[in-house]
Amino acid sequence: MLRDDEEYKRAQEAWVSNCTGGSITEILSVVTSLVASHLLWSTLSLHSSIPSQNLFIQIVIYVVPVLLSQTVAADHAILVALALVSMSFLFSRITPSSPQQTPESSQFYKSYLTVYRAGIMMVTCMAILAVDFPIFPRRFAKVETFGTSLMDVGVGSVVFSSGIVASRAYLNRHPVPRMMAMIKAFRSALPILTLGFLRFILTKGVDYQEHTSEYGLHWNFFFTLGFLPPFVTLASFMQQWVSFSALAMVIASAYQLALYYGLQSWILDAPRVDILSANKEGICSFIGYVAIFLLGLESGMIIFRNDLSQSSLVRWLGVKPDAPNSKHVGVHLMVQACALWTLLGCWWWYLCSGDENEMFNVSRRMANLPYVIWVVAFNLTLLGWLVWVEYLYPVPGRGPSLLDAVNVNGLVTFLWANILTGLVNLSMRTLYASTIQSLAVCFIYITVVALLPWILWRHYNIRVKL
Repeated sequence: MLRDDEEYKRAQEAWVSNCTGGSITEILSVVTSLVASHLLWSTLSLHSSIPSQNLFIQIVIYVVPVLLSQTVAADHAILVALALVSMSFLFSRITPSSPQQTPESSQFYKSYLTVYRAGIMMVTCMAILAVDFPIFPRRFAKVETFGTSLMDVGVGSVVFSSGIVASRAYLNRHPVPRMMAMIKAFRSALPILTLGFLRFILTKGVDYQEHTSEYGLHWNFFFTLGFLPPFVTLASFMQQWVSFSALAMVIASAYQLALYYGLQSWILDAPRVDILSANKEGICSFIGYVAIFLLGLESGMIIFRNDLSQSSLVRWLGVKPDAPNSKHVGVHLMVQACALWTLLGCWWWYLCSGDENEMFNVSRRMANLPYVIWVVAFNLTLLGWLVWVEYLYPVPGRGPSLLDAVNVNGLVTFLWANILTGLVNLSMRTLYASTIQSLAVCFIYITVVALLPWILWRHYNIRVKL
């Protein structure tokens, strides 16, 4: 039995190793189902005969399509989105709409941001278990070194979305002594770092399969999240001289130069002989995640501004100043996304014309400059789409209650998903599960993941945000 367990552990490690990823367009098509799901929910919410806040209905609308798009319907993800859009159009035609109300007005509350953050969290939570089943396409799993995949953009998206929300602390804030700011940053980091140590101890204690080239021997994603607050606080001290976006690009570019002049070879080839080299992927990639977080802060400064009607971009594009602020936000986000996609396209054109193309390709393992650009462009595109849905179908209130609960308890949701993933992997041999069994387990898992934040927020008003 022990020998069988060791062989299965090696099979699990091999299952998530040497993946090369897939196309960016396919990854976008998968998350398009999230946008289409929100369009359907918004349409239903405008029709009083449909109980759109019902938990079961929201699971069907938001969970099932994304789960199918990541697994058995991965080759037809765009058709899933088109089906949801068609259903939205059908409901808008056959059922009467209730009188539209003005959406909840708040500088620091945006319902589209709730859908975006909670949606990213749900997609990420689905993937961390589904990747262990044969129904999850290998091209969606984290790549070994170079390439793009759904799971690769997922971890970067969690960091970027955290940066957006953190930007609220930098808007109209009173000056805080730097020592007090650092103490506050370390306090906010301590719980997440504690979770990182607990995860390390538990995975080593139960001999849980791990992919060491992902972050290293001891590092995990909780450490990346935990070390961000103090480092970003240090970077924020320069805000009076340079914007977050400029500082982020300087950091990412300098890091890319260091990779070119030898750091990349050390990360990929150096033996693990001490604590630094044992965790070289996690430590070095942290620099790229700092840049992503800072770019998230800059985007958040746009999203949470009360009025963008007089911005130079809005005036230059001729957008009406009296248009809803969501339209102005959508314009800003989409223009920035287009600029980054263009930059990434030029980068790839350069790669195709050179001899060292792989060395400059996207790498989540190192979180290099092209990875930073790709993650931010992807997130701005997704967020921009959701802003346009809200602009076209303004729904009052806090948005879908399920996603609202996941959003306000992001840390709990992510931790709960990791615990359940471990329990599932310890209780069954996921690699040998049939398609029906795999789908059933994944659906029950993501439903249970969503139920905890729902109960905490809806019944006990408890919130533990990420």
